[in-house]
Amino acid sequence: MNFISVEFFLFFTLLFIIHFSIPQQFRWVLLLFGSMIFYGSINLKFFLTLIIPFTFVIFFLTKKMSDTENLKSRKKLLYINLILSIGILAIFKYFNFFGNIVYNIIFLIKKPGTYSPVNIFFPIGISFFIFKTISYIVDIYRKDIETEKHFGYFLLYISFFPQMLAGPIDRASKFIPELRKKSNIDINRIISGLRQIIWGIFKKAVIADRLAIFINNIYQNPSGHQGVTLIITAYFYSFQIYCDFSAYSDIAIGLSKILGYKSMINFNFPYFSKSISDFWTRWHISLSTWLRDYLFLPIAYYTLRKNSSEKTLGIKTETWSYISGMFITMFLAGLWHGAGWTFIFWGLLHGFFLIIGHVTKKKKRKILRKLKLFSFPHFLTGIRIFITFNMVTFAWIFFRSTSISNGILYIKSINFKYNGEGAGHILFNTLLVVFFILIEYILKNKNLIKEKIKIPMIIQSISYALFICLIIILFIDKSQEFIYFKF
Repeated sequence: MNFISVEFFLFFTLLFIIHFSIPQQFRWVLLLFGSMIFYGSINLKFFLTLIIPFTFVIFFLTKKMSDTENLKSRKKLLYINLILSIGILAIFKYFNFFGNIVYNIIFLIKKPGTYSPVNIFFPIGISFFIFKTISYIVDIYRKDIETEKHFGYFLLYISFFPQMLAGPIDRASKFIPELRKKSNIDINRIISGLRQIIWGIFKKAVIADRLAIFINNIYQNPSGHQGVTLIITAYFYSFQIYCDFSAYSDIAIGLSKILGYKSMINFNFPYFSKSISDFWTRWHISLSTWLRDYLFLPIAYYTLRKNSSEKTLGIKTETWSYISGMFITMFLAGLWHGAGWTFIFWGLLHGFFLIIGHVTKKKKRKILRKLKLFSFPHFLTGIRIFITFNMVTFAWIFFRSTSISNGILYIKSINFKYNGEGAGHILFNTLLVVFFILIEYILKNKNLIKEKIKIPMIIQSISYALFICLIIILFIDKSQEFIYFKF
């Protein structure tokens, strides 16, 4: 059941009516049943045979861990919880990837055979609900939160249907209280949620899916196209993947808001970032903060504690801890996105950007002072955004390519030759992207604009009506599934 479908519209409308018609204490049952129906439209068997039993085991073990004061026993239960969670993710998502690696290592000396992939069902959204459970497990172990005593609310937190397939990865400490609180019909909140949903549908069905038609054709045979076309396609893909990723979050957050539940912001205008580190505070925020809190910081602190010397090989210990933490974190971030070397390379490339940006921070400031660019803040901001966007776009080439060698081939094929191929499609898509950037800029600065310009309500209503008409006109009939469903 796709968010952008008649079936889902009917499903959510009925759920909304029932939700606000029944007493508060029974709403969790309705939402849990609704989540089961929603995921059941994809694979009910998986929900019943894995998600529910797995969630119950985690619920029981974390409760036992919370009740245990002995540190060794707590650690033992922590490891059991983590091994169970990571093990399930590894089996369903990475079994064939690592199986192929092991097979090639075994036959490295002998004549290589051919690895036969095991036919394992890939459950959509498994990465997201596993990351939710891991954050909950670690937070309980750290005693940052209290154990949830109601299994129904915990299962609902894990399987809440707007978030289940592609996030956001809300933390239990914030979202379970949201599910418990009493909510009434609030017209302003519903209108706000509908606006976010409409914006999400526009990004997905108009921008992302239209760009995908052009992009997929080019990436099938990059060497068979002119160099300028490849440059344009790389930029188009930056907007396709952003619109696709953020659209799901917008719709999910909007749906939650309509039902009265606040979900965390997941994208904060990432293509206006001034550096790669700034980009990762704006891109898929629920994932990037998860990586920071449960991977980067623990690894960095561990390496810092283990190294008692001030410097190693002339480099400060703090820098080494940052490098090691960032390298491992971005390696795993790439692997999380997919069981393939292109995703790992993409993650490591971002890790390299972040490390270089960190170690050259002081030198860059000195250069900027010498050039007196701090006297022109708007110009400097524009330069930083331009450079950051191009670095991100360069990395997306490998993310989208079917192999690292194909990504290198794509880059090698780039030149400034152009014979006019696909000029009509390029012009139309460029206009769409420019329109999208303009709307993004307005949304980013809406508070400042509201202070300077008072737009009458009638004008706002007409604008939204025209925007909906634009979506209907440009809507792609056969909408592609959200890209993050693969992860």
